[in-house]
Amino acid sequence: MSILINPARLSLVASCILASCSTHAFCQVSHWDYVPNLPHTAQVVQRDLQTEVNGTRVQHETRLVEARDSKGRTRIESFDSRNASCPGIVNLYDPLRRQFIQLFPGKKMARVMTIPGTGPIPAHGLSLHAVKTKVAHLPGQTIHGLYAEATRTTQIISADDGHGADVVDVEETWVSPDLKVVVLWKDTSTDPESDETTAEVVGLERNEPDAALFEIPADYTIVDATRGPQ
Repeated sequence: MSILINPARLSLVASCILASCSTHAFCQVSHWDYVPNLPHTAQVVQRDLQTEVNGTRVQHETRLVEARDSKGRTRIESFDSRNASCPGIVNLYDPLRRQFIQLFPGKKMARVMTIPGTGPIPAHGLSLHAVKTKVAHLPGQTIHGLYAEATRTTQIISADDGHGADVVDVEETWVSPDLKVVVLWKDTSTDPESDETTAEVVGLERNEPDAALFEIPADYTIVDATRGPQ
């Protein structure tokens, strides 16, 4: 996803980096949770509405392909609008191996981070210094053929210097309880430097993905990572 680093979204970014479950953004159903026996492949479209310096509102669209196999391994392909046929980066997560892998197809390079320990990595979100957090549960509805239930989380984050305006961040997350995937996610913020982001599943298949999709290709150079996925 295209995410600006600001206080209202810091926990979302950190949850991906640390492989934790973002309890506020993904309702404990993130790409990094261990969810076996519910394989699927999903087409996701993300739209970021950005405000330029001159006040112009520009929308950027990103396409993602997400897959999860019966072993709970996940794969996320991010496609740049300049090259819709080849992903710019591929993120793999193998919970039982405790590995996070980034594949760079253009360079044929794999960046691997292995977390010490045994068993799936525990999910734990990053706490924000929010003045107030309000959580509301919305009535369920069908979105693109999938029944989903929603949580709307409102956070008020204090201004850094204590003098400016507080940042109000509102995230709305629609989750399929049957498949345990996010089918629609919205984020809006009063931060003028923040995007307005919408990500939604526009196509989903429940077939078992090819196991090779979750492995590093044989012709890739492997680099051990000292930090998590960027």
